[in-house]
Amino acid sequence: MTYSLKSEAGEGSDRGLVLTVTADDGPKFVGLLNAGFMIKTQVGEAVKTLLCNRIGLDQSYFDERIQTLFLNSKPVDDPETAVVKDGAVLALSAAMPGLVGAMFRKGGRYSWMRGSISHPDDSDITNRRTGWVTMKLFNLILKELGPFFLEAGVWLKAETIQAFFSERAGSLTGSIQSVFFNGQEIEQEALLKLEGAEEPVYIKILESSPN
Repeated sequence: MTYSLKSEAGEGSDRGLVLTVTADDGPKFVGLLNAGFMIKTQVGEAVKTLLCNRIGLDQSYFDERIQTLFLNSKPVDDPETAVVKDGAVLALSAAMPGLVGAMFRKGGRYSWMRGSISHPDDSDITNRRTGWVTMKLFNLILKELGPFFLEAGVWLKAETIQAFFSERAGSLTGSIQSVFFNGQEIEQEALLKLEGAEEPVYIKILESSPN
């Protein structure tokens, strides 16, 4: 693999949910991220700075693997000038097929075809502070980076977590070794009863060390 992920992708604490799962079973939980997730990080910086310097993606992975970026639903032409602000939604995708994929590719030769909908150059904005960013990962990016974001820690809606484990109550039981909520160990069944949990819920999925 050509990427790495720093633990500060989520600015976590001992509060929230911490699940320890069987070694190599982390990918089974990537479905938690299908609808997007939140991270708490430095905002007011360019997309590339956020992804490579703050979250910790390897630059070669960013350059070669992440071919399409959307910031607040607008395609990003230059990730070194488009600034991520507090409350932004940032979507990452590998190369998409066909003309549509070529049109939305960062720095692609067809970018002129979408000039009216591209995210503007706002590189002069400098309001750096801690804020929230909603991340959405698609296709291979979700498969490859999902387990690492979960290990670093993300924020999800309580209903998202509850629905995920409700739908997979039987298939995941053998993979979960322990569940802690706000520093206290709880039964796995409690994952199905999070209605009263504070929103959003911080969650980490840690793989146990192989024997």
